[in-house]
Amino acid sequence: MKLYAKFVAFDLETTGLSSDQDDIIEIGAVKFTVELIDGAFKPKKLSEFQTFVRPNMLIPAEATRINHITDSMVESAPAVGEVLKQFTSFCGLDTILVAHNAGFDTGFLKNAYLKNPQLLPGNPIVDSLKIARTILPELPNHKLGELAAMLRKRNQISMNITSDQMHRAVYDCEMLMEVLVALLRRRIREKDWEMVNILQAVIRHSGEPAYIKG
Repeated sequence: MKLYAKFVAFDLETTGLSSDQDDIIEIGAVKFTVELIDGAFKPKKLSEFQTFVRPNMLIPAEATRINHITDSMVESAPAVGEVLKQFTSFCGLDTILVAHNAGFDTGFLKNAYLKNPQLLPGNPIVDSLKIARTILPELPNHKLGELAAMLRKRNQISMNITSDQMHRAVYDCEMLMEVLVALLRRRIREKDWEMVNILQAVIRHSGEPAYIKG
């Protein structure tokens, strides 16, 4: 029996753009693998993780306009240290983490783990934005929503894309799951999807992965 790779598509919502000055206010993640259906690899969702995070600051109005998260929604949420423990447990030891523009999310996670010392996840983190730019360099725009909409029009993903749900963590993660598999199946072979081969196959299109550790 072939063991296909497992991924965790994750997304953070934050109070702003600075990982040094701003806080995480939501973490969403979707764990998935792939399955071969009618000769094509498609994503198979395994589980999801979502929680608000109580920040140490008020949420600026500009951030709320983008992610629709308000102070009242996070006031009873767990602190980031507890959320990180849950996130590490959810990811497990055998998954590849994926984020779109991963440098942003990785920077926030690194700072959060640094401020809340605990077991650090050792999972590699790959950037789907780099993958998209490598595989579809002709596109003028590689934003996640634009990629998903384009792939949906070409019937290369099955998910319905609605702009009013974007910038909520789990929805964006499901979109990322669909987009990543649609992109990679253009370039990698069946055996590359197996757990023992997948990271090297992905690195060819994304560059070296990032890590929380180190």
